Amino acid sequence: MCGTQAVSAQEKIGDSYTVSLSYQFGFIYGQAAEIVYPSNTKAEFLSELLWDIKPVLYNGLLLELSPARPAEKPGFFSGLSLKYGVPGNSGYMEDRDWMSKESSALTHFSSHDNEIREMFLLDFSAGYSFPLARYLSLRPFINISYMCYRFSGSNGYGFYAKETSFGSGVYEPIDYSGPKYIFEGKVINYTQEWFHAAPGFSLGLFFLTYFYSELSFQISPLIICIDLDEHLRSNYQYRDYLRGGVLLEPAFRLSCAFSPWAELSAAFSWRFITGSQGETHVRSPIGTGTYIQQGIAGAGLSVMDTSLFLKIHL
Repeated sequence: MCGTQAVSAQEKIGDSYTVSLSYQFGFIYGQAAEIVYPSNTKAEFLSELLWDIKPVLYNGLLLELSPARPAEKPGFFSGLSLKYGVPGNSGYMEDRDWMSKESSALTHFSSHDNEIREMFLLDFSAGYSFPLARYLSLRPFINISYMCYRFSGSNGYGFYAKETSFGSGVYEPIDYSGPKYIFEGKVINYTQEWFHAAPGFSLGLFFLTYFYSELSFQISPLIICIDLDEHLRSNYQYRDYLRGGVLLEPAFRLSCAFSPWAELSAAFSWRFITGSQGETHVRSPIGTGTYIQQGIAGAGLSVMDTSLFLKIHL
């Protein structure tokens, strides 16, 4: 997220900076991934749970401090963005397990209705704006982000391969033509909390007097994820402490200053995080006892953010 300033604000004679407040409305579309890595099985993953975010509407506010004449003079800029999602149904959650000690074949599959219980996004960015030419500006910046997604999986169905003998770790192929295992009610809760810091840059173009476009890019390995998985049927609770990986975030924004004090913008971004890994801890029953370290877990996120802004220059 990188604040922008349209051409109309350049006409504020004597003002070095301008402060603006924007109302944001938009939606996020994508998927969160929860991964458990194997210790003595053949497949790449022991478990993979994919949580749909399809789509989730949100409301938010964006507070920005920007140079009044960014195409003419360099200056500091910063922005604080808050987005809060509208709870509701958001696609499906699919759970896959590869538990065989002899092959990498899928052994368990289930699908459940997915619900977003909470989505909260907070981004703070700060940087410096350099005019490159009469209509161009370059903005290196750093963005610090916190994201929280809370999901619940309910109802649904599953197919499970038969183990040849109890505890053998050898499974027959899944019979998808056979009877389904039917779930009723809430099955699982999952929360992802992400923290990251990412350097980035943007290139802005002023054109047709009242329009401004901006293309930006961020990349970073400075990622922390804390997640919580509650299996309600088996009464087990898993907490993972993950770090590292890579974050990529390209973004585009188009703004139109339709009056000296107001601006309308449309923005699109893609936030992609992969490769975060760390220790997983388990306890049972849920909410009681001491966590015991048990294996290696991972998480990922791939979300597209489409939004509209109505900005008022204060």
